[in-house]
Amino acid sequence: MSLVVIGGGPAGAAAAITARQAGMAVTLLEASRGPRFRPGETLHPGVEPLLEQLEARRSILDGAYLRHTGTWVQWGGAPEFVPFGGDDDGPWCGFQAPRADFDQRLLSTARALGVQVCERTPAKAIVVRRSRVAGVATAQGVVSADYVIDASGSRHWLARQLGIPVMRYSPPLTARYGYVSGAHADKLPLIQAHADSWTWTADIGHGEYAWVRVTTRDRARPVNWLPEALTGARASRSGGADVTWRMPVRTAGDGWFMCGDGALLLDPSSSHGVLRGLMSGIAAARGAVEACAGRTSAHSVSRDYHEWLSGWFRHDARVMAGHYHSVRLFGY
Repeated sequence: MSLVVIGGGPAGAAAAITARQAGMAVTLLEASRGPRFRPGETLHPGVEPLLEQLEARRSILDGAYLRHTGTWVQWGGAPEFVPFGGDDDGPWCGFQAPRADFDQRLLSTARALGVQVCERTPAKAIVVRRSRVAGVATAQGVVSADYVIDASGSRHWLARQLGIPVMRYSPPLTARYGYVSGAHADKLPLIQAHADSWTWTADIGHGEYAWVRVTTRDRARPVNWLPEALTGARASRSGGADVTWRMPVRTAGDGWFMCGDGALLLDPSSSHGVLRGLMSGIAAARGAVEACAGRTSAHSVSRDYHEWLSGWFRHDARVMAGHYHSVRLFGY
């Protein structure tokens, strides 16, 4: 049994690791080399058992990321601390993960388990045999496989290759994100609603802070803009992304799966981006294993996977729309 994974982010690494643990030969294609520039992210405590399952928990703990017990929320009123929860062992703690380091640790785990990681190897086109996706063409040649998992992100590479429509479920939203040093902010991580946007600010350790601002496209700010809490800080690199809510009308089929942002995309206020990436990558790989082993039909596997993702998307979209409606943000 063989698998090709396109993309080396959390979703792709999770898919590759899961398939390799099941005995599949796995090739992971990553277009870039080295750490990719991504926004920092507050990871929910629910990510920890997934990291254990992926044999990556020890490596992530060795990263010594900041841990915290909840998030400060200022959503139409005074700031309020919202804890993650807890149990008899004490409060649950999330991770404040510098994404470049987090992604590299997951890829290192994949390599250690025997995944062939090919950096600087972008996928050029899918290979179809007998109406079934059967591999990926690259500049170095064709990589054949029993299944292909697209974890390449929000450009929806596989959906475009297959001509699958991508449906949009929100106004056009854009995110701006970056990092600064030299700030002196407290009560972090903090998410704040404003008249035309929301912002998220977090301390990621070593004197560095991460920020994200999401708004409609017509409300974009200058590239040197910083949240009020970080005014006067020394800005470093920043970037942007289209975070309009969207999902392809199909996310799995005969010989293929989509996972991560390529399968469903909601703006970062859901705070589940990495969690969704890991869980969808794991689920896609398990589906590929089940279908290849003949334990479940390819049709049933793809149907069940898409229904699961769709249900998750609809639930989170309803919750987020309710939050935006409460402060009349983005036209809700």
